[in-house]
Amino acid sequence: MIRKIVLSIAVFFFMALILFTGMMFLKNETEVYSLGEMKLMVEKPTFFTLSEAEPTEDGEDLVYEHAITFFGIPLGTYTLVERTLENGVAIVFEEINNTSWMPYALSLNTNGLKEAKVKSWNEEPISREEDPVYGIDPTRNPFGTISSSENEILQGNLYISRQIPLGNGNKVQELRHEIPDLTLEEGSLLKSFWLPPKHQAQTWFMLGQTPFFESEEKEDEWIQFAAENRRQQLNWLTPAGPLVKVEQTDDLRTELAYDLNEDRTADMVSAEWNEKSPSLFFESMELNAEINLSK
Repeated sequence: MIRKIVLSIAVFFFMALILFTGMMFLKNETEVYSLGEMKLMVEKPTFFTLSEAEPTEDGEDLVYEHAITFFGIPLGTYTLVERTLENGVAIVFEEINNTSWMPYALSLNTNGLKEAKVKSWNEEPISREEDPVYGIDPTRNPFGTISSSENEILQGNLYISRQIPLGNGNKVQELRHEIPDLTLEEGSLLKSFWLPPKHQAQTWFMLGQTPFFESEEKEDEWIQFAAENRRQQLNWLTPAGPLVKVEQTDDLRTELAYDLNEDRTADMVSAEWNEKSPSLFFESMELNAEINLSK
């Protein structure tokens, strides 16, 4: 009798494992945004559903929020924010918020990048010197620029984080993983990740109809500067503003804690660089800072 019960339990768990594997690894794509030939797709487990979303206006932003469900059970949300700047450049922010207790694998894909040329912003080693106030910031430069016949994209990295309370009552984002190694294959940029329960995944890209720098040499100058001056580059952009390293305290949770900082949000570095070396990138960062400060 006991043997039959044990065997039944083993079969049940084996079948449950097969079902879970099928649910997690059988994938399909849902289109969430398009501009010309470029399309943003959410690649998700087949049995996950992404609800339709009507855009809502928030100042210069259009916000699309999709509910993620599994047979009607809420698992989280996918939110896309499209921000159009005065110079015609668009910044698109993407966020997946896993509100459930189940981890899942997703990929935020950018399709339609045929014959695209990629320039990495992370060819050179990043300075890892420890700041006496802020500690080590492990984040890297954005992924890089992707040029095609239609436009140019500056693609940010992917950030996996969770919200945590500090001892002083402030809530900050604790960086768990930064994913800088995105994959470009067959005209698609793949941003794949596992999202643990109660975590968020965030990424962004800037889209322009002309190159962000007047020459490759000017772009290289900024890349080198940003690699050597970690507190000058804003890597983790969000609709509310850039998330930057908070000051370290005796609270060990501040070791990888990030939050908004009004001084950094103002992005005076981009303003200074735009004066001495004007570019669409620096101008766009200035305009984005103005929007963030007005919120």
